[in-house]
Amino acid sequence: MPIELSSAALGGALARLGEQDLEAPRDVEGALEWMAGREDPEAPLLLRRYDLQVFLWYQLPRKWLIPLDDKRRVAARLGRFLDLVGGRAGDYAGICTSEETMRLLSAWEEDDPGAGPMLRNALDASGIEPPDTAALEWGSVMGLEEARFRDRVAFELEQALDQGRLRRGERGFERRRADFVSDWLLRPRAELDGRAAIDLISEERLTRWLGRGSDERRAILAGVAPLLRELEPAEAPSAPEPLTWLLDAARERISLTQTGALNRALVRASVERFPGWWDGGLHGPPHREDDVFSLCEVHQLARRLRLLRRRGRRLLLTRRGEQLREDPQALFRGCARKLIASDGFEAAAQELAAAVLLSRETVDRDLLERELHAAIVAEGWNAGGELPAVWEVARAAGGLLRVTEALGLVEYRYEWDRETLTAERELRSTAAGREALRLALGSRALGPARWP
Repeated sequence: MPIELSSAALGGALARLGEQDLEAPRDVEGALEWMAGREDPEAPLLLRRYDLQVFLWYQLPRKWLIPLDDKRRVAARLGRFLDLVGGRAGDYAGICTSEETMRLLSAWEEDDPGAGPMLRNALDASGIEPPDTAALEWGSVMGLEEARFRDRVAFELEQALDQGRLRRGERGFERRRADFVSDWLLRPRAELDGRAAIDLISEERLTRWLGRGSDERRAILAGVAPLLRELEPAEAPSAPEPLTWLLDAARERISLTQTGALNRALVRASVERFPGWWDGGLHGPPHREDDVFSLCEVHQLARRLRLLRRRGRRLLLTRRGEQLREDPQALFRGCARKLIASDGFEAAAQELAAAVLLSRETVDRDLLERELHAAIVAEGWNAGGELPAVWEVARAAGGLLRVTEALGLVEYRYEWDRETLTAERELRSTAAGREALRLALGSRALGPARWP
């Protein structure tokens, strides 16, 4: 349980500490203010184990601009103060001078690239660090609501551990801790007007995502904002047939060529099953995987989803692939969330392309490319000071268009006018495609924010 120190108890312990070390009270008061500052100096001070750990393992080494020896001295003085307070505070004192604390102070001081993972491991091992769960993955950059609720979850975990409702080290502890956090985040609360913490975190993330960047970007995303606020339907569409077809083939083990590509027999079987992938009358039968771009897109998507694995010159289903193949709706959701590139220039272009496709029934591809180009330029993307050309933005966005067309989520109609010598290129999302694009954008908008 957190330690509550009255103003009198705090003053008494600081006075006794000052009798041993004249400069120690100043350091300890600074540390306590950093961890548990009070607006009212007469109010009790609430000190939690979580606050102490974060201070010693991150804030002191990273935020206090003093030499390493002085940081060690602050930690030791804080430990002596907690010993003088006594009771449960004495249990916290050992953290201040522990080997873990000293190791982290040194690692941060030396700019050790392993300091960050060491910090995460130390916090996680304590049991009171809120873990990522199926309900929410915490961001390394948080808004005020997310940070506030994460702080509250840490408090609840600390209480659960102190009261024995969770027991660190027991078999299944990690799962029970994750379930505890998920339940806390998803539970409707009277103090939140019947909403759950996850609802407020999601709204904060969505608002931040919609509001960042240029006017051009915000104008495009404004058209999909209401759709992203809709609840996810109880039943999702089934997984796209081209993906399930490839997974079913992998159940029987797919032979690969020497270069690791899909074999010729499977390539030809794919265009027989999906005739729109290949014009056999014009080109004859395909010879290799690279000939059929739609097959390449489906294959690459399955790899990104970790549904397939290679063993020698065979392609097999992974355990995840087996599980999702038996749950077509879960496979659809997983597929949708991987349609857009993860980061960089391609991700920026594809995100905007998805928003345009979702906000309109039909989209002229030429107009789409020009609209995306204007937004990308306004966002400041460049290479060595050179702004991207329209064709470069179109190529980046094309990754999304190719995979959605291959999966049958977006229909592409091309018509050449011989009189005007112009082509009409039109895109239309299917019903399943609209839900896939909504999920894809939702995962971008509501996902955890990361340091660039």
